[in-house]
Amino acid sequence: MIKRCPQHGFFRGELCTCGSAGQLLLDETKTEQLGRLVAGCLRHFPDDLGLTMDSRGWVDLTKLGQVVASRHRWANKELIVALVLSDPKQRYEIRDENVRARYGHSVAVELDHPENKLPLLYYGASEEEADRILEIGIKSASQRYVHLSTTAEKAWHVATFRTGNPRVIQADAAAAQKSGVKMMTVNDDIVISEMVPSQFLSILASKDIVRTEKQ
Repeated sequence: MIKRCPQHGFFRGELCTCGSAGQLLLDETKTEQLGRLVAGCLRHFPDDLGLTMDSRGWVDLTKLGQVVASRHRWANKELIVALVLSDPKQRYEIRDENVRARYGHSVAVELDHPENKLPLLYYGASEEEADRILEIGIKSASQRYVHLSTTAEKAWHVATFRTGNPRVIQADAAAAQKSGVKMMTVNDDIVISEMVPSQFLSILASKDIVRTEKQ
């Protein structure tokens, strides 16, 4: 659910960090409904809904508000702002009355996030996927960019949603970027990248996943 604290603004959950119960704006069902619609608008099918998206993924916030209101009578621009600003995963950003998804696009965009500075990045996969990836590299079948994790533990956790036997692939990001692979920091957890060739990849031993997190 999304609430508004009179002192600290929008937040998710029962209580604000200050302990305030806040004002309820969206219950869990409506938060999910709005989130799905906004994701579709900003990641997958803006043209189908009459939205104009520029090459960097930006869409006019007022126009998006009109689109969501046409689909859900209770939705509006203010609730989109609440959704964006309260999102713990930082999926979206607002700038100069425009809004965009920070990652997860299936439409053609050329994002301009800051260059990745981490020397090593990680990708979670099943055992079968890992063997194939070490042969052909990390490619995205449906999204514009490959999504890499900033730690081995995060990559392992992502992979557990797809397999009961996760493998973590380590990417030599520094070497890949030096060779011309574009990698951009989205947030503390995610770096997006162009295709990562296999020569920069290796399997991380299970014992090293914990070690990586403790460093």
